[in-house]
Amino acid sequence: MDKSASLGDDAPPRRSTESLGTFSMHAETWEPLDGICGPCDRIAFSYIPHGSATVHMSFSGTAGGPPRDLLLRFTQVIVLSGEDECPGGFVPAPAIKSLPKIGGANHPTWTFPLLKIVDSEPLKQYQSMRPQNLPIAHFFMISLDNLVHVIASSDVHAAWCNVHPAASA
Repeated sequence: MDKSASLGDDAPPRRSTESLGTFSMHAETWEPLDGICGPCDRIAFSYIPHGSATVHMSFSGTAGGPPRDLLLRFTQVIVLSGEDECPGGFVPAPAIKSLPKIGGANHPTWTFPLLKIVDSEPLKQYQSMRPQNLPIAHFFMISLDNLVHVIASSDVHAAWCNVHPAASA
């Protein structure tokens, strides 16, 4: 249920590029569901042995944010890495200034919170060891508090979950 975000019917997907040595990686917006229109305030994740992970992206904690959060379920997880939101992390990613932005009137310069990193070196290395009929992808989730990288099956289950005001207090 993956689709590329676009600015219009004939506009290309928003993306960034970064050249590092012999390979070129770039980030593209990833919208597994409609309705991502602002920043994520924090990300929590859990790993279940034998390759599955759940990522909870909180959108309800931002000022003026929607009363819902995003749950992502990954399978065939190869890499799951979390870190503080700061420049230069453990898993390579394109330069911060080159990442796709949310746009719109409220947050025009903020980085879009869900990205796919295309042609990352770790993705290439892991894909070369797997059968071609089991595609994987490099997902990059960004919040105001932390970052999460996941390299896993490109088939991701996504669902919005409603947050009740008493639960987010």
